[in-house]
Amino acid sequence: MAKILVIDDSAELLEMIRLLLERRGGHQAILSADGTDGLAQARADPPDLAIIDVMMPDISGYEVCRQLRANPPTASIPIIILTARGQLVDRQAALGAGADEYMAKPVMMMELLERVNDLLAERVMRELPTFAGTVVLLSLRGGVGVTTLAVNLAATLAQVGEGTTCLVDLCPSSGHMALQLGLRPEPNWSGLVQAGALDADVIEAHLLQHASGLRVLASPVFPVIEHGLSQAITQTTLSILQERHTVTIVDAPPVLDEAMMVALETATVVGLVITAERFSIQTAVGTLRVLKQWSAKFQIILNQITPEPQLSSGAIERALRYPPVWTIPYDPAQVEASAQGTPLALHAPSSPLAQAVQGLVQHLASS
Repeated sequence: MAKILVIDDSAELLEMIRLLLERRGGHQAILSADGTDGLAQARADPPDLAIIDVMMPDISGYEVCRQLRANPPTASIPIIILTARGQLVDRQAALGAGADEYMAKPVMMMELLERVNDLLAERVMRELPTFAGTVVLLSLRGGVGVTTLAVNLAATLAQVGEGTTCLVDLCPSSGHMALQLGLRPEPNWSGLVQAGALDADVIEAHLLQHASGLRVLASPVFPVIEHGLSQAITQTTLSILQERHTVTIVDAPPVLDEAMMVALETATVVGLVITAERFSIQTAVGTLRVLKQWSAKFQIILNQITPEPQLSSGAIERALRYPPVWTIPYDPAQVEASAQGTPLALHAPSSPLAQAVQGLVQHLASS
């Protein structure tokens, strides 16, 4: 629940926004009918976000916005400007005063709530702690959402701190990581197999660039029959990527091949992704047993890919003897997001999946 300050001289609109924020959004609304009083309330008890009308009798919304930005405790809060004037010059004036968003009246209430939630989520993302290292995500049972989690985790980390993040798809059977990012998977790591001597320049030439700043080493479009990534190529590639990027996220293949073994050896953290159904748990038990030499790196991540889990958290913990460190909730928007190449972590930061991934980043940074 966020504390949201709403400043508007219309009592009717104040009440409508209050009901929207509190009943539909689960937030706390602080109301003010004029700019001077609103500024005083913000300075006395800084809100998490402010919604400000432009046309007010005592002081304009633009001036309120400027004064909030000039006051250190409120300088970084998200601000939405509401105005009855919807020309380009009005939008420029709002952004020039320091607002994050400009919305013309009459505003659609659900659109306003959606933007409020997104701005709050974006602020949380900006304030996430930094993480450095290599995270390998794996499951020897397919269909548990490893690639989706890897894409959204990498997309989130790409927005944190000043370093760079690289996402690596080691799947030899036509991985879908690049497609989930809306990228054509050319070039991909199949070129490294044919390249001979590998160095930083060769590997750099095989990386894709996403608009978020994320770098991507994609898997081949077509399944590889004989010439997958060898131990030597994987070691060299991951070593160079780790030197050149703050964070490396590896989407590991669902097979115990040479590339997987190298990834496990170089990992800082290994996220074993499971779902709450017995076949996934059975596979996870076997995985932990076979890969016990890396057990100190393992962390269990429960990914709910259906609306209702089939097993309780207690049953899962008893079977694995490891409690899940994090749970990713079912998010019905994820199917469409994957198909459109628009990760929820970037395009819907207030969605349940995106917020859970933000929490996972905080966990990784603190563990």
